[in-house]
Amino acid sequence: MIVATYRLQFRNGFTFEDAASILPHLAQAGITHLYASPIFAATAGSTHGYDVTDHNVLDPALGGEAGFAVLAEALEAAGLGLIVDIVPNHMAASMENPWWRDVAMHGEASDYARHFDIDWNAGKLILPILGKPYGEAIVEGDITRRETPDGPVLAVYDNILPLAPGTEHIENLHDLHEAQNYRLTYWRFGRDGLTYRRFFEVTGLVGVRVEDPLVFEHVHRTILRLVAEGTVTGLRVDHVDGLSDPAGYLATLAERAAVPIWVEKILEADEGLRDWPVEGTTGYEFIAAMAALFTDGDGLQALSEAYGEIAQNDLPAMMDEAKTVILTRNLAGELERLTELALTLFRSDLSARDHGRATVREGLVALMKGLSVYRTYLPSDDAEDRAVLAAARDAATAEKLEDERVLDDLIELLTADPAAANDPDVAIEFVARLQQTSGPLMAKALEDTLFYRHHRLLALNEVGGALDPALGAGRFLGVAAAGGLAATQTHDTKRGEDSRARLYALSAPDAAARFVALWPTLPGDLPDKLKWALAQMLFAADPLGDDADFADRFREAALKSVREAMEDTSWTRRDADFERQVAEAAVAMAGARERLAPLADVERAGAVIGLGQALLKTLGRPVPDIYQGCFDWDFAMVDPDNRRPVDFEAEAALCAAARVADPAFLARDWTSGAVKARVLLEGLALRRERAALFARSSLTALALQGGAAGDFAAFERRSGDERLVALIPIRPLPYLGEAGLGLSRGSLADLTVADAAGLVDRLTGRALGEKGAIEAALRNFPILIATNR
Repeated sequence: MIVATYRLQFRNGFTFEDAASILPHLAQAGITHLYASPIFAATAGSTHGYDVTDHNVLDPALGGEAGFAVLAEALEAAGLGLIVDIVPNHMAASMENPWWRDVAMHGEASDYARHFDIDWNAGKLILPILGKPYGEAIVEGDITRRETPDGPVLAVYDNILPLAPGTEHIENLHDLHEAQNYRLTYWRFGRDGLTYRRFFEVTGLVGVRVEDPLVFEHVHRTILRLVAEGTVTGLRVDHVDGLSDPAGYLATLAERAAVPIWVEKILEADEGLRDWPVEGTTGYEFIAAMAALFTDGDGLQALSEAYGEIAQNDLPAMMDEAKTVILTRNLAGELERLTELALTLFRSDLSARDHGRATVREGLVALMKGLSVYRTYLPSDDAEDRAVLAAARDAATAEKLEDERVLDDLIELLTADPAAANDPDVAIEFVARLQQTSGPLMAKALEDTLFYRHHRLLALNEVGGALDPALGAGRFLGVAAAGGLAATQTHDTKRGEDSRARLYALSAPDAAARFVALWPTLPGDLPDKLKWALAQMLFAADPLGDDADFADRFREAALKSVREAMEDTSWTRRDADFERQVAEAAVAMAGARERLAPLADVERAGAVIGLGQALLKTLGRPVPDIYQGCFDWDFAMVDPDNRRPVDFEAEAALCAAARVADPAFLARDWTSGAVKARVLLEGLALRRERAALFARSSLTALALQGGAAGDFAAFERRSGDERLVALIPIRPLPYLGEAGLGLSRGSLADLTVADAAGLVDRLTGRALGEKGAIEAALRNFPILIATNR
């Protein structure tokens, strides 16, 4: 049975044998499954493993087969299962990838030519790896012919490219290049000139055609062997929305693997997971539910008004602008391919053949911008897909198109049976490509652009989140009732789970007022809205102790933020002067953290919220997921900061101390992090001890009475006469004591839980049915975990 997972990031020096060494700590903490980042061979120096080069080789950098055998033996000894993150959507477009290298050598004649999403009708395979235009590169010696033990090759910097058979004798360098099955181009050509599908806008990752049965077999041969051997007991599917046919792929995988499967899928607030043979998602919607529960609407409004005085606050207009930029510039090649496919299909339709290129392109832009979800799942008869398209059409009319009829004709292409089209292959490709592009459009426009342009409350700017969420417990209860992982941090989140909790606390009206007065006093010559953003980033990441690297880490996070925003600078259009200004301001701010003193008790309130978040993670969804190192406080910034090495010995020692310490002491000594570890350990212990209760019940809201009831939330699980109750402060700031995390200020004497008779708090031992018992318990420890037996 899967009780809890622990997400582990391999690479950066952390190997299979290193993972084996920490399993006793995880087992003792109540973890039942190690949840591993990709384990197969990736490009040299890969820091994450999603750039797979060989799906059938356990990465030598992690220890290879021998190291994995050590891990497998240790997992069996500890009684832990292993969930592996697999990457079916894409592989590295690198000569380290033997399939890709073979395609580069043999072109369309390669045995692997159909393994990748390559448009062979578009001419040669485009390789956008030059640092300058081709003509300059060849004149200046960036491209050379080189002799190797295996024969002559073309060399571009550190890239060694094979030659097509029969071309080795060509001496003239340009003629030799022109005789190949690939074409070397300036890297900027990748934006609109690629002949293969890429992952998002990353030209170094090429789409894989796992919808082809042969390709599926080649990609999954080794992972299915590991499943059959019993070593791998669960699978996490990366970027399922990138696949041509997610439902078909998952059906095949579930049948072949017969182990639990989770999918990385972003769900909007009103969107449910499709009826796929999976356990659920990897849990981004759980993070969004935490934001809805802990954000104070009154303080958020105050922040909104203050922010609106210095920056744009029109979210629909900003989202429209971001989508326009991403689709017409960053995804220009994808847009042009869709335009060409639609035009090809329209030519055989007497009612639509008069649509010109500009009209079709304009219609595609308007329709795709109007999509409210990451993607649809056509072809299907699903009413949800039809409703999404109808809403997108309505939104598209705001573009005031020259001819709105193109919208209906495009929707007809998407909803018609592609097999009945005059050119079924083109129809199938059009439907698949549009849906494979709409996900990157939404992700890049919202998560990687708008989230770095709008800074009212950065806690909301999170993967899977919304800048204007519906607040309250409603979404949490819905998410808690669904299958999937309960995640509060991942390798892709914008900031650490406890950084986010601090920012939730900043939404309290009193805290918001203090922040509005404080941010202009911080050093640094920056535009107001950026200074506001960095002030919140500084508050969220402010370390509890000494951190010699903090200024450097903060500077890099600040630079990434402004590059992602694509306003004053970007990854591809650097403004060196502006970036120098940002870097200097970030370092100055990091050196002036003492100016955050007026927010000291807001930091404590954030810690209380962090405890509530940790507790709800263990009690809500079927499987709580703990990110590496997060038994302790985590105030990480955006990746790669959240992938830094973890001191697992220190984490094990923290958990050991937390188990035996007096809870009241832990709340007073909160900066050690042991208080958070204790909450997680208690929650995980409950899941083991009361497995039947968790299996038979769902989490429901529990009524509170008293003057402070609106600032707290209570939830319960009940089955027969067995009960479990959790009580947490969602607005703790007014109730904090003078020090520590205990709650003593404010009127809590009349705070009661409905039907509390027989309930005993596991942390303080107090019977909650007694008058004033809740107030007394919260004075020592700010959350309650109560059971009735």
